[in-house]
Amino acid sequence: MQIRNITFVDRIEIPNATTTTSTNLYLYDVDNDGDVELLVGHWDLGELDPGHEPICPNGSLLIFKYGKMWKSYRDLNMVTCVTAGLLCFSDKPSVVVLCADSGCYIFDATVNTSDSQPKLIHTQQIACNAKDARILEGDGSCDVVVAYSDRIVRLYKWVPGNSEANLGELVLLIKWELAGQISRISLHSTPDQNNLMLASQPGGGFAFLPKKFESYDGRVCPTLVYHPPKQAPHQNSETRTWIVGDLKTRSHNGIERTIGICLADGTMHLVTADLQKSETIWTVNLPVNGELFGLSKFDLTGDGIDELAVCCWDGSTYIFNYDRDVLHFPLAQSCQAFTAGSMATSPGRNEPVLIYSTCQRSILIYYNLDVQSIPAYSLMLALNKRKDLLERLKEFSGNCKTTDCIISRVQYNASFSLNLRPFIFEHLGFLKPIFPVF
Repeated sequence: MQIRNITFVDRIEIPNATTTTSTNLYLYDVDNDGDVELLVGHWDLGELDPGHEPICPNGSLLIFKYGKMWKSYRDLNMVTCVTAGLLCFSDKPSVVVLCADSGCYIFDATVNTSDSQPKLIHTQQIACNAKDARILEGDGSCDVVVAYSDRIVRLYKWVPGNSEANLGELVLLIKWELAGQISRISLHSTPDQNNLMLASQPGGGFAFLPKKFESYDGRVCPTLVYHPPKQAPHQNSETRTWIVGDLKTRSHNGIERTIGICLADGTMHLVTADLQKSETIWTVNLPVNGELFGLSKFDLTGDGIDELAVCCWDGSTYIFNYDRDVLHFPLAQSCQAFTAGSMATSPGRNEPVLIYSTCQRSILIYYNLDVQSIPAYSLMLALNKRKDLLERLKEFSGNCKTTDCIISRVQYNASFSLNLRPFIFEHLGFLKPIFPVF
């Protein structure tokens, strides 16, 4: 494992907007214009001094476009999670806000885009104390899966109505009861199935939630495929766990889908899993000062492969690739919520971002990250991994027959170094910013 420290500079600061949970941060193109917006579920009692007017007397849905407030909806009570996707319509997205008092609010942000409020299209009471939600997108009307604080996961189906006045409603399909608390739900794909639901379990375990039933002791129960944690003897079996599925990773077998798991104590796992078995690819124990949270996936290097990002209470951010190389970004501010993904910072430009909700009542969006490689590559490290290029480089160098001879020529022969650049740029493009470095 290699850990490389890095500093990001460009950021957007949004004051007086915050959230206390990472499930209240979500990135999605909610207005169908191709640019990804930031959704924030905000809940605040305001200032303790009764003489001050509270910023948000109740819960609010805040939508930020290009890093600026675009739309908001107030007086929603205690917002616990937000999500978005193709739920009510097959051709345009819906925004779903869930509150602790069982309120479910569905918005359409594609209507009246110049208005300061998204259009509220449906309100319904479902169940109290939702913790996380995901929309299972498919053909036509879709499903939404919701995790609750009482270890219950419910799957709802959107059933369209027969008129504009009755747009439709959410109908409960399946209810699963899990053994431990659920910190995060996610979706995962295997070679056989898409949109498999995942729920995290304490200590690094997780469960698949297939949409089918089975018979047990004469009763019909929803199917639950549990993968127990792979723990070290000293680890706490009740440690809070985050999970993210459907990671696109590159292995010797080509592109495969993996699952990232993060424990609050600093343990990270990358695993492959399906309904039958799971296998750990690697495990990393980070020396963290506080609790890890907000595990997310995003394509940081722009190569079509996902990286994992996770944050700590003190703002320390760790970014992993498939090879267990690590980037460390010290934010130097205390954080209470985090997510990473792709967001539009200007029209027509979706780019990787890191998003923090700080304890100083602000949201920070770091953009223009410009990372081409997670490890700090040098020419020698690259050639050690690509023996075929080393042999071609020896041919290119003429009478150089050894690696030491090539290094000596590059370091002490300026004309040879300049002549070598086209070869490096053609075969090792990621070395452009740092060539020659040994």
